[in-house]
Amino acid sequence: MLACNASQDYAYDDGFLSKALRRTAVFQKLSLQLKILILVTIVTVLMTSIIVWFDTHTLRKTVEETYVGQLDGMKTAINGRYEESHNIVDVQQIFDYIQYKNPNVLQLTLYGKDAVLASTDRDRIGTPSPPELLDIIKFDETLVKHIRNEKDGIPKDRLTAPLKEDGVTIGAIELLINTSDSAALITNRTQIIIIVALAASLLLLFVLSFIIRQLLIRPLLKIREAANSFKNGLDYKEIKLNASYEITEVASAFNNMVSDLDGRYNELELAMKTIKQTQKQLVESEKMVALGNLVAGVSHEINTPIGIGVTAVSYMDEKNRAFQALFLENKMKKSDLDDYLKIIGETTGMIQTNLQRASELIKSFKQVAVDRSAQTKRKFKIKSYIQEVLISLQPNIKKTKHQVIVQGEEDIQLYNDPGAISQVVTNLIMNSIIHAYSNTAEGIIKIELNRHLNELTIRYSDDGKGMSPEVMEQIFNPFFTTNRSGGGTGLGMHIVYNLVTQSLAGTIRCESKVGFGTRFIIQIPINEG
Repeated sequence: MLACNASQDYAYDDGFLSKALRRTAVFQKLSLQLKILILVTIVTVLMTSIIVWFDTHTLRKTVEETYVGQLDGMKTAINGRYEESHNIVDVQQIFDYIQYKNPNVLQLTLYGKDAVLASTDRDRIGTPSPPELLDIIKFDETLVKHIRNEKDGIPKDRLTAPLKEDGVTIGAIELLINTSDSAALITNRTQIIIIVALAASLLLLFVLSFIIRQLLIRPLLKIREAANSFKNGLDYKEIKLNASYEITEVASAFNNMVSDLDGRYNELELAMKTIKQTQKQLVESEKMVALGNLVAGVSHEINTPIGIGVTAVSYMDEKNRAFQALFLENKMKKSDLDDYLKIIGETTGMIQTNLQRASELIKSFKQVAVDRSAQTKRKFKIKSYIQEVLISLQPNIKKTKHQVIVQGEEDIQLYNDPGAISQVVTNLIMNSIIHAYSNTAEGIIKIELNRHLNELTIRYSDDGKGMSPEVMEQIFNPFFTTNRSGGGTGLGMHIVYNLVTQSLAGTIRCESKVGFGTRFIIQIPINEG
């Protein structure tokens, strides 16, 4: 049960706190002028309430003191008369006379030690006095009691004062008086004060609103208008205000800030142009380096089949001369002709095979090189094109024991920039060879192609050493590299990101974990062309 009550208390506190927060949020959204007026209104209402309460309290005290003074006068008269005659009849006559002369006196009563001695209400004479009354009023104090909620609805005050003889309290005088007139007076006075205060408050709020509008809001609106104009790139006009010293200082500081911003903006714009130009030169340099490596690799790769072909042709030329000499000397035999024809067949086949290999390498190199330099869109089969790119990368791959596997449908076609695809695949493979397998003798690189509706997903993965989260977060940043000492520029993956997002209009994201390899997911649209 206690836990339940505690939870209810917490719920109540949370509800109260949420309401308070909502009210605070609403107040924060109000305009400055409205906030000031609300605060001034609250202060005015509080001050008015204090004034009304103080005036009402003072007036009531004054009326109460008047009644007490009247009772003191009655007490003095009765006391003097009673000390002279010790006759209760005289006191009764004074009571009747006072009630006759003052209609607001509802009742006058003289209490003795044991019973009521005299009263305007004859039925009360002889009734017992309230117990301990004389002990309560034995000091020279008048007791005042306000009566407001009786059935007749008439507000009354009951005043009780001690009656003394030779300094000894011998009784008490009680005055019951109708305070309707004084209550009406207080009410009217309060209403007048409230009406005057409301009128003054409304006039004050109107004047204050006008003053705030002229001296504060309008200058601030001009400053805001100038700020918006500057934000939107429009020609800035210096703010000139005829306002207070503080607002003028703010406007002057804003003008100086804009002037400084213009200068700094020009400096930043120049610096940005320089950075972009330098970055473009570095990217082009990186492309040329990659293309140079491609040329060097393909040249080395072509040299082998062509060298074999030259050797075969030289061998065939040597055998041809020997055969011709036998023919001219008429020493040729059938076995010599058979050997010659066999050699010619084997050598021709070897030459044809190696020249075909060189032709394929030249074709792949030419296509890849043209695509990288032309940057034009065309329709091509993505899988076969990636395989052509891999042929051009064979000189680099053959130096290692790594395997590159391409998986996917053969008939997936793209209408896009094949040069961008070539550069992306090349940079990813070289990045894996340099970074992922820096300490590994052999590994497997997979390129998976999947088509879904009008989108191609290329999943490139390696089983290398992977990356830490800190490195992975910065992998696409320009000039970021973990191989600075090895000559890395940090532009390879940045080029990949720009090619995918800009040239291919796609997206790329990286997933990696230390010790579990790296994967790049590339998604690009399939355009039919």
